[in-house]
Amino acid sequence: GISSAFGTPIGGVLFSLEEVSSQFPSSTLLLAFMASVAAMLVTALVNLTQDGDLTLYQVTYTATFHTSEYLVFAVLGMVGGLVGAVFNALNVRWNAYRASAAYRDRVHPVAEAAFVALVTLVTSWPLRLTRVLNALAIHALFDTCSARGTRKDMLQAELGLCDADGWKLKHPDLMLKLLLAASLRFVQTVFTIGITCPAGLFVPSMYIGACLGRFVGGLLKAIDAGGFLFPAEIDPGVYSMVGAAAVLGGISRMTISLVVMMLELTGGTDYVVAFMLAVLSAKFVGDAFNEGIYDLQIVLKGYPFLHESVGKSITECCRDAMEVHLAVVDLSDQLGVAALRSRLLGDATTFRGFPVVDGPRFVGYVRRHLLEALLDETEARAGPGAELGKEDLEFCVDTTVVRMVPEAPLAQAHQIFKQLGCQHIFVIGPPNADTTLDDQCMDSLLGMLSKKSFLRFVTERGKDAKGQRRLRMPHMRRRRHCCQNEGEQGPNGETSLIREQSPSGNSLAVLGIAKRASPVAQLDESVAAESDSSSNDDDAGDTREERGERK
Repeated sequence: GISSAFGTPIGGVLFSLEEVSSQFPSSTLLLAFMASVAAMLVTALVNLTQDGDLTLYQVTYTATFHTSEYLVFAVLGMVGGLVGAVFNALNVRWNAYRASAAYRDRVHPVAEAAFVALVTLVTSWPLRLTRVLNALAIHALFDTCSARGTRKDMLQAELGLCDADGWKLKHPDLMLKLLLAASLRFVQTVFTIGITCPAGLFVPSMYIGACLGRFVGGLLKAIDAGGFLFPAEIDPGVYSMVGAAAVLGGISRMTISLVVMMLELTGGTDYVVAFMLAVLSAKFVGDAFNEGIYDLQIVLKGYPFLHESVGKSITECCRDAMEVHLAVVDLSDQLGVAALRSRLLGDATTFRGFPVVDGPRFVGYVRRHLLEALLDETEARAGPGAELGKEDLEFCVDTTVVRMVPEAPLAQAHQIFKQLGCQHIFVIGPPNADTTLDDQCMDSLLGMLSKKSFLRFVTERGKDAKGQRRLRMPHMRRRRHCCQNEGEQGPNGETSLIREQSPSGNSLAVLGIAKRASPVAQLDESVAAESDSSSNDDDAGDTREERGERK
């Protein structure tokens, strides 16, 4: 997408490596490069620019800049970082309000998109700089003024950037128009990014930065008319390119990929040091206030993304964060087709898989779609009253899942999640610490870790470290009291929390782990509400009624 839209094949691959992926093996790198090459070949054959150029904003500069301008480029990067931090703060708060039930119930997505489009049209029309398309305006802002009479030169004269004879304008009204255009596009982009329509972030950010950079370049050229500050000739187009990189870097916090993309976009390889200074300054200043827009959107939407810094400050073990409410399939029981379908695959649960045990011994993990296909095949062959045997179900069970002992550090689990890309880690060990090892089953299922439960634990741990209040969970006490009254025992003598009876009276889903107070359960109300709704597909655990009680 980046390669074909902007003509930046190497920048697209680096973007996927730097921003998109939590793990990026060499095979994925090769596939990404092949896709980038294919996209560029199609772009070259189609020739969308009608001039044979693959880059979107091809510029040609012959003038050089003095080393004293490096300080200005760094300051311009700091301004881009401040603009990006303010944009991220406003946009995330606006999208958080949009995600609320009060907003969704009152505003239809189509009406919202139509209203934003109408407001954008009305507000963009008065200024010539905002009236034209962003891509054309950015190209005009990037390039230097000339008197060749090309289409780009005529557009620059129409926008008021240059005179007809090619001289750079230094009038105060142009400076004011550049600031107004940048401010207007900033406000429009804040309310546009996140609505229910494809609205890109790259081009509006580059437009804002290009206007600010052109403003700074024009201001320096007006102040340094005699060349007493900067010996070299100042071209506002160079500052426009650097400003675009600074604002885009301040919003997205990209570094290497952004510099390469700007080099490919503009063809200005002589200005790589200027791009580097601006992008690094923007990142350092922006990180002092908040995260990048992609990281903030990940947190806002509740995606289970594992950041590199998460595993550096965790000192707990797996037993402290594992989920213990697991609805399992026990091979030692009679597995009726109708009972399995109604208990595990009905409307009460929406999990994508279930742990499989054989008495006290953990066997593996079965995916929901494989279990459904097996039940459909068995029911079509033997009728709804048929029962599954061990040999039937073992073909669907994945026995190569990742297993860890309860004493294993959570930092190691974080590395396994991040490097192997697995979704679940099963905690295996002896169920009772009071008996001898000879009398126990050493591979009993004690609990499970998923990416989302791991992130919920880290979130709650961070809240506790800051001294925030914790949510009281009275239903935990009610569950323990309920289980003690029932007096049901698991396969190893411990209290059973989930025991569903089939029509024949046999146990169908058994959790043989005694409930204990876990830090995962003591979540903040808002975090618990979001995580419960977002983890339905990944976590093998409670039924829908139990999740509603916890919520």
